[in-house]
Amino acid sequence: MRRLTVVILLVVGLLFSASAAQAQFTGQLSTAHTLPIGKYDLGGYFGVYDGAFAFFGQFRGGAADHLDLGMKLGVISESGGPHFPGDNTGVLLGGDLKYQILNARSKDPFDLSIGIGLEFSAVTDFNIFSFGANFIGSYDFDLSEGRVISPYARLNLRGQREHIEVDLPFGRASATDNDFQVGLNPGASLKVSNNLQIIGEFQFDDNFGFIGGLTYSFY
Repeated sequence: MRRLTVVILLVVGLLFSASAAQAQFTGQLSTAHTLPIGKYDLGGYFGVYDGAFAFFGQFRGGAADHLDLGMKLGVISESGGPHFPGDNTGVLLGGDLKYQILNARSKDPFDLSIGIGLEFSAVTDFNIFSFGANFIGSYDFDLSEGRVISPYARLNLRGQREHIEVDLPFGRASATDNDFQVGLNPGASLKVSNNLQIIGEFQFDDNFGFIGGLTYSFY
């Protein structure tokens, strides 16, 4: 019995290491600026990652002075590798709060926000839940015809829980892993009109990815 238990744990561990994406998927998709109260952003985005592809939307709104919040919801298709052949489709759910502490318009050297965020993704019998802190820096550069480009970067420090369940020849087994992760998302927002922004960012996490899309502002 003890030998069988060891075999089960080894097999589950191998499956876990082969299938776990171990990363957040929805990214930042906003600069360090926070939205004023009563102002909203609505966006649609796609993400391309190592072995995964996602579509999701984001809603952001001003909650208080220098504070806004965002919510993301979407779907993800993930290839699980040799142990999970084919594509597995699941859901993405995320949210964050962001508070701006530096503002270049007020003679600070750049824009800086701090915040907290969470994300949940579930694909077939595998899911990831993460919660942690975000540090977002950005700076606006004025272009011609009222356009503005804003390079930004987010440093994400988070605790992460991953859970997997698999069917084995001798029964069903599961494993859970808790760890600490660090991710960096550099990107840029291009304001092409008063209400429309084009956004793209790279993800440097346990896997590499690119996220892009459009944000429409209701001002």
